[in-house]
Amino acid sequence: MSKILIFGMSPLPFENEKKAYGTGIRTWQFILPLLEKGHEICLISYAIPSAFEKDFKSILDKEITFKNYNFTYNILSNDDFENILISEKIFNFFKPDCIAGCTFYPSYIASKLLANLPEEKQVPFWADLFGHVMAEAQARAFMDNSDDCLFHYWNSEFNILTMADIFSCVSQRQSYALIGELGAVGRLNMYTSGYEFSKVIPCGIPDEDFIHEKNVLRGLNNINEDDFIVLWTGGYNTWTDVDTLYAGLIAAMSKNPQIKFVSTGGEIPEQDVKTYPHFINLINNGNFKENFIMKGWINGSDVPNYFFEADIGVNIDKDIYEVKLGSKNRILDWMRAGLCVLSSNVCELTEIIRNEKIGYTFKAYDYADLEDKLIYLSQHKDEVKKTAQKAKEYCKNHFTFNQTSKSLIEWAQNPFFAPDKFKSKKIFFDKEEALKNCDIILKNQRKMITDKDERIAELENLVKKNFIHKLYGYYKILERKLKRK
Repeated sequence: MSKILIFGMSPLPFENEKKAYGTGIRTWQFILPLLEKGHEICLISYAIPSAFEKDFKSILDKEITFKNYNFTYNILSNDDFENILISEKIFNFFKPDCIAGCTFYPSYIASKLLANLPEEKQVPFWADLFGHVMAEAQARAFMDNSDDCLFHYWNSEFNILTMADIFSCVSQRQSYALIGELGAVGRLNMYTSGYEFSKVIPCGIPDEDFIHEKNVLRGLNNINEDDFIVLWTGGYNTWTDVDTLYAGLIAAMSKNPQIKFVSTGGEIPEQDVKTYPHFINLINNGNFKENFIMKGWINGSDVPNYFFEADIGVNIDKDIYEVKLGSKNRILDWMRAGLCVLSSNVCELTEIIRNEKIGYTFKAYDYADLEDKLIYLSQHKDEVKKTAQKAKEYCKNHFTFNQTSKSLIEWAQNPFFAPDKFKSKKIFFDKEEALKNCDIILKNQRKMITDKDERIAELENLVKKNFIHKLYGYYKILERKLKRK
């Protein structure tokens, strides 16, 4: 068994925090199967600020017991998580056989730690790129109306791409995009020909059922027993197309007032503080305000109760690269609970849902298509329930943590370096090496200019009529050629 140092994100799903993010679920998706296989885990985890108290202080060496499994849990504040000396101290004490970074930011911090260690302390490094970060950067740049963020994202991505030995992605589409990035930074070289850099670990679910613990909707909040409840759960990120969502909902509500929209979740301070307020503004200024029940962020343990009382879960994405290359945890949560899915068809997961007929999809940006699907589903509740059960079975067979993480489990049994580890990469230069290269180029250019100036001066002496000037010119040419010999 291996000793694995994992860099991740908190809160984890079993921690009853008000905001549970996909990055925390992803971290647990890595940890739990490794614990079940008997590996020793030490977790260094970033405490997402909006999910913890404002005055949160780092917690070090906390021993966690989950069922019959134990692991060491370090939950760090922002400053401490970025303090490589703290990570290095944990690394030296734990003495891991390998490192795994869960999602982009933790993988970046892990890459900085390894860059700070001498060669004799290096260990194999698995970097999980939970979505394509440069596509996320593009979406962020659009929202901010500025490309200023692009360098920050690429600089962080560059560190991961050049340090990791193997990578995981959430979709096959993202895997191909990653291969292009690896080529750009020089990892597709003579040493790695035939080496499989990228593994696909789609979003996953624990192999256990949700439990309906209490009534949260039916008969409450202006919702009747026979209303058709359309549920949204989670954050409203840069990819959320709330304009199409709102237009489709009110068009459907105008034909069937029993359609009610319920939302748990809201804005994401670390990512997007514009989309959710914009949606709220549309609702408050519209004609169907009473049909929208906006609960905001609620305790994570309460969210599954909403799954059991809704008729469908709705997901709506913009048709952008961030979504095309990514996936959706919330969709899998709905499927796991037996809640029927209705989603715009943009990502790989929704394409599976459409092909396998385990849910319903509509065209991105097409509010009329969304309206039609809502009206149809509200009139065919028995079909909706049957489809939801079919999706639940499919989810159990294909998307459990153990099913999705097979490649990671196999690697953890015998972690290994990439073939180009400790090898010179011709396309890659450290900042210092790049500056040296620039200095060499500048020196060569100065020398070329000096040589040209000398030749011009020599030619000027030759064309002058004075015999002494001509003789001096021939002498300088001869002297220059003898020096070069």
